[in-house]
Amino acid sequence: MYRKFFLSALALCLIAGLVPLAAPGLAGEPAPQAEKSIVIGLGSDALFLDPHHQDETITNALTSHLYDGLLRNNTEGKPVASLATSWELADDQKTWTFHLRPGVKFSDGSPFSAEDVKFNVERIRDTTTKSAVNGIDRVEVVDDNTVKIITKTPYAVLLDNLARIRLVSKAYVERVGNDEANLKPVGTGPYRCVEWVKEDHITLVPNEHYWGTPPAIKNVRFRPITNAATRTAALLTGEVDFIEDVPVRDIERVERNKGTTVVSHPGARLIYLHIDANRSPTPAIDLPTNPMTDVRVRQAMSLGIDRELIVKVALNGSGYPTGELVLPGKRGYLDGLPVPPCDPEKAKALLKDAGWEKGFKVKLDAPNGRYPNDAQVAQAIASQLAKIGITIDLMLHPKSVFFDYVRPGDKSSLVMTGWSEMIDLGEMANTLFYSRDKTPGKGTSNRAHYSNAEFDRLIDAGDATADVAKRAEYLEEAARVILDDVGVIPLYFNKDNYGKKDKVKFTPRFDKQILAQEMDIVE
Repeated sequence: MYRKFFLSALALCLIAGLVPLAAPGLAGEPAPQAEKSIVIGLGSDALFLDPHHQDETITNALTSHLYDGLLRNNTEGKPVASLATSWELADDQKTWTFHLRPGVKFSDGSPFSAEDVKFNVERIRDTTTKSAVNGIDRVEVVDDNTVKIITKTPYAVLLDNLARIRLVSKAYVERVGNDEANLKPVGTGPYRCVEWVKEDHITLVPNEHYWGTPPAIKNVRFRPITNAATRTAALLTGEVDFIEDVPVRDIERVERNKGTTVVSHPGARLIYLHIDANRSPTPAIDLPTNPMTDVRVRQAMSLGIDRELIVKVALNGSGYPTGELVLPGKRGYLDGLPVPPCDPEKAKALLKDAGWEKGFKVKLDAPNGRYPNDAQVAQAIASQLAKIGITIDLMLHPKSVFFDYVRPGDKSSLVMTGWSEMIDLGEMANTLFYSRDKTPGKGTSNRAHYSNAEFDRLIDAGDATADVAKRAEYLEEAARVILDDVGVIPLYFNKDNYGKKDKVKFTPRFDKQILAQEMDIVE
């Protein structure tokens, strides 16, 4: 957009005779190139520009332009060095020493030091993002470029959590206050914010004090375009250069349009069925006993679902059928686990063996508008399970009320929902599948009240080690336990679809963040 404006203005000046084709003595020299610019259409605006107020994908992506952390996640979701260049763990398995990058400055020119690290950890304890520091006992400043972080117990995911934390300036926040720091952010990231018009645009330019390689794109504008069809139209008309979340129905249209294309990438979000495998009776089945407490019934339900067909028809191919709980490369992934087959006849036989040959009726709670084509997927599941004798009473909820309705689990027994896993199976399991009311802070969103003592033991063991490889072993075994028990039925991973002009160079990230510092414009 900025390049087109520059060229148009230059053309008008030439026509008016105000700008010579070449200055005296400079004939034949190339004209200076306009700075690279991009306009990016997002599904919503940032909630805050203070990085500690909300852990939300778009907010995280926008603040990642302005701030750095001790570590950062690379495109595969692995923590790598950022403001910390190296670190080591002491023999007590709880004391981590981080060596900070020397000479780093915030965008206002003030120096970054270990005091800023200590300030940020303590500040986050009082925010909605506090889960990232829950395992930390205290922070000790050794000198300006060295800091110790002591965890409460051995804590293998400390590095993963530190990669989620973006650091603000202690001096700046203390001087101007939280409200001003949110509206006029100061960080050490590759960009600084020059304008934020809420629900209209955020404009970024390079941070002249940035410690790393300057970004190739110098002018960045993010525009929140909440309507998916409007986002697609903005790309096709050239109003924006890049959009996220291309609707399934618009993929072919973007691909056919001259000068635009779609880039797809396996998303981290798993869509799955959460099953009440323990309570009897259970709220959503009007029977004195819960058929789903029998593992054969749960196996039958899994065999009755055709994951491949759901992805092909309900999602127009925009997904990846799976029997896994996390993607390859994440702790808890079981390499070589096949996509569960669809076998209605075997499913019927299992129901007969379990004493439910005539089937039963169960309410399925599902969102409508939270995930791509989620209502269509839920309808397909209902249709497929009906063929093996399980009647589904489909309850579709608007996304604004869905999670509040299903989270307590006092009204639901079978839930179709999603989870986007950024770290490993442990984070997901602690929230969704760990027994409720057993350990403080665990199982808080166990919507189906699943409970398995061996699964809990393995998750606890993974949480109690600082050895990443050992944690991976515990989480793989935990995955086998819950999948063999059919405590959850994985369906598919969403496919992340991005629309872009051909000139935009872009590599998708595991965490779905759209970072201008990792993009380029190639004419």
